[in-house]
Amino acid sequence: MPTMLESSGWIRNYGQDPRHHERLFADKFLWHQIWSAMDIIDDVDSATNAYLDNEFPTDIGERYLRVYGAMQGLFLQQDALSDLIKAIHPAKEIRQNDVLKDVREARNASVGHPTQLKRKGELSTHGIVQNSMSKEGFNLLSYPSEDGKVFQYIPVRELIEKQRAENVRILSEVVNDLREQERAHRTQFQNIKLVQAFNLVSYAFEKIFEQARRDSAAPLGRWAVDHLQKALDDFAHLLKQRGLSVDAYDSIKYLYEEASHPLGELTKYVSKEPSEALSDRSAIVFATALQGHFDRLRHMAGEIDKEYASEPSPIVEPERTIEPMNVVVTIIGE
Repeated sequence: MPTMLESSGWIRNYGQDPRHHERLFADKFLWHQIWSAMDIIDDVDSATNAYLDNEFPTDIGERYLRVYGAMQGLFLQQDALSDLIKAIHPAKEIRQNDVLKDVREARNASVGHPTQLKRKGELSTHGIVQNSMSKEGFNLLSYPSEDGKVFQYIPVRELIEKQRAENVRILSEVVNDLREQERAHRTQFQNIKLVQAFNLVSYAFEKIFEQARRDSAAPLGRWAVDHLQKALDDFAHLLKQRGLSVDAYDSIKYLYEEASHPLGELTKYVSKEPSEALSDRSAIVFATALQGHFDRLRHMAGEIDKEYASEPSPIVEPERTIEPMNVVVTIIGE
């Protein structure tokens, strides 16, 4: 099973993927909540690692800081995990084990609301037994309003380890669900190629160049520029079918903006209207620049098609093996 950092890393990549980024970023609060939750989940994991890996201090004040920090951190991490799932996978119903409830109850009694805690209609007050604190845990002395005092052992190390295991299970379920959704989406569209929008683009540019060079008795420049616009519209439509837009990819958005001006001037040129393409030679310059933009768009469409033909990225990337190299050294002379 992947670690918590590996699962959270996959979710971070998922959120930055253009297909999901545009949807999630449409709700600014939701977008920022996702990253806030991810940071808290990972930061608390780092904090609890420090708690487990470092020596427990001898100073009483430092001991309280460690215990307060560990218990409060676990509580924050639970809230962050719950908010993350609601934001990024709202249809997911999480089945929580009792360990998460045990953590919350221990936190509420010891560091959350120790002076006055109300549970099931009964009030109680609590305090950590100072000389019992260790890395493993501490004793909690409780005074319920109805009964006498009660001692309870709070196993901090065990709670950290159990919550971590439960978080890993929950995050793995979420990631597996999202991967299945992504797989189904790719399967739906993998045979509908984006590059098909550019099938006749090369032919269209041939006709524009022919008209500019006066190489054709029956110029098709008007058809050609209309087809180039149609290619852009078709590409945008195919993206929209997948829940994307031209704006989802910064590079595609940039090329659409860059293509707009030369395409507009060439349209005027072939229509014999006033244009910045003041001569046939300048029209060739405009067409050459525009052709470069279309070549890059076609390449990007092909890259997206390759992505849709592949499996969603695994949670843990396989290690790459490096083939040994045979180095031959030839010494010439002495």
